Amino acid sequence: MPWFHRSQFGWSWWDGDVANANSNAGLRTKWAGPSGTVKYENPDITNGVFTINDVEDVDPDPRFPGYECDAIRWLGGEDSATECYARVMEDETCGKRFLTYNANGGCACYPPAMAVCDTKMVAGRRTWDFEPVGSSFDGLFIDTSKPLSGRSLPYSGRVCPQIIWKTGAGDAVHCLQKIAEGDYGDCGRNFMTFNANGGGCACYPPDQVTCERSETTGQSGRQTFALEVDPSYTLPTPATTAPTAGAAPTNSPTPRNAAKASKRTKASKGSKRTKATARNGGNPFE
Repeated sequence: MPWFHRSQFGWSWWDGDVANANSNAGLRTKWAGPSGTVKYENPDITNGVFTINDVEDVDPDPRFPGYECDAIRWLGGEDSATECYARVMEDETCGKRFLTYNANGGCACYPPAMAVCDTKMVAGRRTWDFEPVGSSFDGLFIDTSKPLSGRSLPYSGRVCPQIIWKTGAGDAVHCLQKIAEGDYGDCGRNFMTFNANGGGCACYPPDQVTCERSETTGQSGRQTFALEVDPSYTLPTPATTAPTAGAAPTNSPTPRNAAKASKRTKASKGSKRTKATARNGGNPFE
């Protein structure tokens, strides 16, 4: 109900026919103010069943809550995500990068060679990626610490003009990663949108350089971010080609050597003329 956890609320019952004991009464409610603190704790969440606990260098919480990856392989049931992790690590047929634990206790792994999670939204699934999550991709990052808003970037429930849906992702950072790795020629470097309702991932063309609220369109579940430049990013150094070995340089002849060569040439020509004269009856030009 929308008034749950509100700091101000009120309600009343309204009976349209007080004299009729069988008439239905309607509920009238009013609420205002910000949401208050949720005091109810779900024991299925707080007891650690759905987190990987006490494992060094492993985030207890799943990277992709509500998603599984393609090529999933179910191993059977485990009492907790921690026990599922131990089972996957011991199974030589399982890859060690991704793991999925289901709300009903199902435990799943993925092929050893799998390096990319092509996500699919499925209720109750919790999927871990044990590789460290990068902070930027191709020199770009999104600031997930900024609260989503309907009034300014990053937007909640709004998209910029010229949206181009490209692929699926498990969260907003994963969306940026897949766009960067996809190297899409029609994607610019200014904005991106993640659809939290279905896992869709979208970019915008290079000429989309503004995304004021007056330009945007309301769409439920959309999260739209401005792409920021990572100041520590260094452009890749272009590969250089080593010069090919050329022909050995030719030394210019010295005057002395040139004179010798000239004498040899003249002697050779004279010898040829003498032989020709002998053959042609004494005329060297005939």
